[in-house]
Amino acid sequence: MIAFSFRQLEYFVAAAEHGSISAAARARHVSQPSVSTAIAQLEETLGEPLFRRQVSRGLELTPAGQRLLGQARDILALAAGITVDEGGQRGLSGQLSLTCFQDLGPYYVPRLLAGFRERHPGVSVTLFEADLATVHRTLNVGKAELALTYDLGFDQRVERWTLAQLPPYALLPADHALANQSDVSLAALAQERLILEDIAQTREYFLSLFWAHGLHPQLHQYTQTFEMQRGLVAHGYGVALSCTRPAGDHSYDGLPIACRPLREPVTPQRVVLARSQAMRASPLAQAFVKWVCEAGHAEPA
Repeated sequence: MIAFSFRQLEYFVAAAEHGSISAAARARHVSQPSVSTAIAQLEETLGEPLFRRQVSRGLELTPAGQRLLGQARDILALAAGITVDEGGQRGLSGQLSLTCFQDLGPYYVPRLLAGFRERHPGVSVTLFEADLATVHRTLNVGKAELALTYDLGFDQRVERWTLAQLPPYALLPADHALANQSDVSLAALAQERLILEDIAQTREYFLSLFWAHGLHPQLHQYTQTFEMQRGLVAHGYGVALSCTRPAGDHSYDGLPIACRPLREPVTPQRVVLARSQAMRASPLAQAFVKWVCEAGHAEPA
């Protein structure tokens, strides 16, 4: 006799991915007691807690919870079954979780999700957008199966597929003297007010470009978002560095921004689709990676 239900597993996975009972209930359109009861019943069946309840950080998986999460995703994917559409194409059903770096995601995620949905219309995606540190943590603890982010801070336990390589460039006010040059040196930028996104790893990466050449910019202005950074540059408040570049070189309020390559040789930043090997990939995660590679969007890192 099966000692658990698919509904219990579904609510458990939702709580693990969203990090709270209330968020899981909203995501599944059910009451909070329904989710709490399902998790309590699973814990009673297994004889050990699946979560640590922490006021400041919400729900965190215990070792038993981490083991169950991979198994639960497999079971739910298999339970959803394989369907055959009118064209004879086999498609999966179920829920896939994906996290992405908030500054990078808009350039890649919409295209990938739209293409994957055409291939597997029965798959729904839970999407988490966050800063780099949160993306890493979400992937490492299993709250998301896949991550789209920069290749920063990963170790050998994380499998990666490269989507693009983006060289850093300078953002300048359109009327800045440096905007008249075809490229810009880091030494010149170090003399300006440098506007940085105050995001761990992002901040250190761009400062490291200066440090590698013995430069130490002194004037910093920190922002929380990429668009605020671009807006300040457009209005002449300072200069900045970035790897991502929107299609139009204008701020939100329409002012032009001059974008120039760096004069010094710098290593491009890789955009990757990543998966932690600490947890077995579900059939949905495997299908997504396979489609991304077969469609020519990525190759093994």
